[in-house]
Amino acid sequence: MLEQPEANRMANVPFSGIREVFEECDRLEAQGQNIVHLEIGRPDFDTPSPIKQGAIEALDRGDVHYTSNYGILPLREKLATKLEEENGIRYNPDDEIVVTCGATEAVFVTLMGLIGTGDEVLLPDPSWTYPAGVRLAGGEPTTYELDPATGFQPDIDSLRKAVSAQTKLLIVNSPNNPTGGVLSEQRAKALRDFAVDNDLIVLSDEIYEKILYDDKSHHSLAALDGMRDRTVTINGFSKAYSMTGWRLGYLAAPVDLVDPIIRARQYTSTCAPSISQHAAVRAVGSGLHEPMVEAFERRRDRVCERIKRIPGMSCPDPTGAFYAFPTLPEGYTDDQEFVFSLLRESGVALVPGSVFGDAGKGNLRIAYSNSVEQIDEAFDRLEHWL
Repeated sequence: MLEQPEANRMANVPFSGIREVFEECDRLEAQGQNIVHLEIGRPDFDTPSPIKQGAIEALDRGDVHYTSNYGILPLREKLATKLEEENGIRYNPDDEIVVTCGATEAVFVTLMGLIGTGDEVLLPDPSWTYPAGVRLAGGEPTTYELDPATGFQPDIDSLRKAVSAQTKLLIVNSPNNPTGGVLSEQRAKALRDFAVDNDLIVLSDEIYEKILYDDKSHHSLAALDGMRDRTVTINGFSKAYSMTGWRLGYLAAPVDLVDPIIRARQYTSTCAPSISQHAAVRAVGSGLHEPMVEAFERRRDRVCERIKRIPGMSCPDPTGAFYAFPTLPEGYTDDQEFVFSLLRESGVALVPGSVFGDAGKGNLRIAYSNSVEQIDEAFDRLEHWL
């Protein structure tokens, strides 16, 4: 046995807390236990048929080889049109858009390309797994608060306290995982002012952009005055088009930012799967996401209704993505113990809020990426268990 097999940088990169829940589900299901899954951050729908047909036709044509590091030009051209028409940002498809193996890779190569040893990165608390990527890139994650009282809007005072001379990059995620919060226009402009005043690069993760409720609007930070030249906009196909297994995302940024990112990308996956890229051409601008969003809104309403029935459990109504982030029920304080006890004893899978940072302690992430019937079954079991 080697004395120290892992690299030093891995010491501060924990095993994913979400994956720990997945692994326990697998173990229990192998033993025959029935699990209701409200922990999985993926749509439960099939990929729409026109998108699958695009892949079939690509296979029949023999489009099965490496593509440019940037991705196939027809997809980049459609993405450039989409970004201009829907987000108000103009990019050159030749060298300002990069198609990636999921939005996760887009985040990772952005951090690897732009962050160096000792650079500080501001990221929301609670948030998805950005801290691990920052540490792998050699940077130092520093958190800022999301305010539950305002629907989990970024707290600008918290940002001002967290920024320092070593801060290089700000991460913003809207609609947000795990809270379901959506950035307001007013708060987007406040973030713009903060980023410009402190000369920060911004990574704007917009993967849930199309999953919005209650007439909410999405605000791309790169579209605001002074932001295009300092922003990397990240998006993808997994969530809106139920294409998680196709592994396809993209990023858009000015050439000066893309240059180090594409160099980092060249030494990771080389290019996104050619077949997935040809399929995605059918997705962009198609409106194929709309029936799924309507279903998610019905599920959101049911989750909020059921949460309100449980003493001590409270949650701002999510206005985007497909997550709710309620507090623990009355009498409970340890979200890790709560989640694993509920899972083992009643077969309901949730994610502990503490997985998403210190601000998540005492909360739960509920992914309503399951049917209304399964949501009711999960809450029936939860109420019985309580």
